Formats: sequence, C-alpha cells, structure tokens
Amino acid sequence: MTLHGVQDEGAREAGKLSHKAAALILDYLHSRGISEGAHITESGLAEALNVSRTPVRTALEQLAEINVIAQAGPRRGYHVTATPEQIRALARQPAVGDEEEELYLTIAQDFISDRIGEQFSEADMLRQYGVGRGLLSRVLQRMASDRVIERNPGYGWRFEPLLKSVEAHDESYRFRMTIEPAALEEPGFTLDASWLARARAEHEATLATPPGRLSMVRFFEMNADFHETLAASSGNTFFHRAMQQQNQIRRFQNYSWTYGDERIAACCREHLAILDALENRDNNWAATLMRRHLELASRLRPPGA
Repeated sequence: MTLHGVQDEGAREAGKLSHKAAALILDYLHSRGISEGAHITESGLAEALNVSRTPVRTALEQLAEINVIAQAGPRRGYHVTATPEQIRALARQPAVGDEEEELYLTIAQDFISDRIGEQFSEADMLRQYGVGRGLLSRVLQRMASDRVIERNPGYGWRFEPLLKSVEAHDESYRFRMTIEPAALEEPGFTLDASWLARARAEHEATLATPPGRLSMVRFFEMNADFHETLAASSGNTFFHRAMQQQNQIRRFQNYSWTYGDERIAACCREHLAILDALENRDNNWAATLMRRHLELASRLRPPGA
C-alpha cells in the first residue's frame, strides 16, 4: 500500500494539490485516531482541514484506490477500511517532492539573504534557478496571490516591502501586542464555533506531527489564519485589516525560516490556551495570554531581521 503509485506520470503535475490533500487527510485520520469502520465525508473533511472540496474529492478517490477508505454508497460519503497501523504507516511516509514549494522556499531564502534583488524578470529567475518556465510561472503567480510580489508597470516583477531589519521586526511585534489583545476585548467579539473546532483539530494535528515532517508553509498559514480570524472575530474591520497587512508582510519572511520543533509545539499550546479562554468567555484572560504569546514570539528573529 503506497501513495506514490496513485498518479501516473502524465497526471502528476495536475494532481499535486490533491496529493497534498491526501496527505492532510491521512494526518487527520492518524492524529484523531480515526480508523476502520468510521464514516467520513467530503464536506466534513474540507471544513476540518480548511481545504476546498475539489482537491479533497480527488484525494478521497486516491485513498479509495489504495484501500484506505471505501464508498459508503451514493452521496453517503466513505467509511474507513484501513487499520490504525496502516494509517500510521502511510501518514509517516515522506511526502512526494513538491517542486513548487521547494522553489518558493528557495526564492524566499535567497531574497531574505540578499542573494536576489528587489526587482527581477522571469528570464533572470530561469537563468538563476534552472527550472522550467511552467514551474516558475506557477510559483510567481502563487507569490503574487500571497501578495509578496507584484508586476512592474512596464516589465518584470518586484518584491513588496518586507521585514528585513531588527527595527522593523520589533516595531511589528510592538504594534501587534497593542492591537491583537485589544481585538479580543472588543464589545462585538464573536467566535465562530465551526472555526474553533477546526482550529483545535489543526493545532492538535500539528502537535502530533513527527519532528522534521511539518511544512513551514503549512505551519505559517495555520498560524496566520489563527491570528487573522481572531482579529476578524472582533467585529472591528480596522483590527482585521491591520492583521491582514501584518500577515502579508510576515508571510514571505516566515516561509524562509525553519522554526525549531520546540517553538512550534509551544506556539500551538499557547494558541490552544487562548482558545480555551475564549471558549470560556474570559476574553480578558485571553487578551493577557495573547500579549504574552506575542512577547515570546518577538524574541525569535528569523534571518534578515
């Protein structure tokens, strides 16, 4: 039983997103102790994993092909057929190499380390990294979607302003220590129960991930979603917009940095403690925990800051 044989060579590029979804589903089944006999659905997994339904649908078909799950009937979802041992073995398999993520992280590291300039052309990147035009185009479009680069008015691309100094790093965290705790104490603060459940599951799955197997991109996006959703839950659009801007300028720098396993675990536990306080409607204590969490995080400076 292996994931690597699911896709043929011609479909590999088109199936990368669904392959990631399959890996996420396996991690989810393993971390939650879900095994043979359990019922799962496309919509339920999409919500729990915060992934769109299209790659989840294809991922479920892939997992059915290797006998991890089986259809429960038309429009009735799936039931798990694999044992806990089989799911654990599959979840621990190294992921198929993701060329897009590898190139994305390489460019991030090179930019933060000043090995590439603030403005560039696609021809420059093709020469520097020796990759195909299609792969580079996908990565640049992804960077543009993440709002870390934008097209020049005439020709080429340029990076958005990022946190590349100690002063900017410290100023950012002082700003966040002001706005994020305050957002939790807004009169209109309302936390969505479905998001809360999904966030808990994601953090618990991250804590259960073996050392060295966690994608920094995936960790940052979970972390960014946590802070941005809490700001949005304040009901105050100014807090939400401010957090969106902070995530934008932090994203590329954090993609280039590998956090230690201990700090990742500590971050997850701190987030879960904040969620506990919010669930208990003790927003004042949640704000105190948020301020402390950000203070601890501010002491860790990634390359370039």
